[in-house]
Amino acid sequence: MNDQPSISDAEWRVMHEVWQSEPVTSSEIISQLASSTQWTAGTIKTLLHRLVQKGILDFQRKGNRYLYRSNFTEAQCIDQVSDQLLHTVFQGRPIPMLTYMVQSARLSGKEVDTLRTILQDLRDQLPKVSHQ
Repeated sequence: MNDQPSISDAEWRVMHEVWQSEPVTSSEIISQLASSTQWTAGTIKTLLHRLVQKGILDFQRKGNRYLYRSNFTEAQCIDQVSDQLLHTVFQGRPIPMLTYMVQSARLSGKEVDTLRTILQDLRDQLPKVSHQ
């Protein structure tokens, strides 16, 4: 995954639209993003072009339309960013990273319960150590 190019904040916005309904046309992406951002069609097309240049997106021409597809799954991109954050910012230490994220996230009670369940499931999967 290290050979995957990095994605800027603006490019992430575009990628979320692609992952949501790929293959997707540039006009569909523009329509979705224009309603939630201040971006012009030209700005969005520039972002699409950059993502193609980086090898993150592929496109094929259908008549006068371009259909875009991702070369990476959303999970692959999230894995890369998470790994970079863990190793670069938190020097490979997951507890400080998780502590920071949980404390700064303003979680609901339900989200805290979900985290508790995840942690308990992880604990249950650990090998049992016998004390002799």
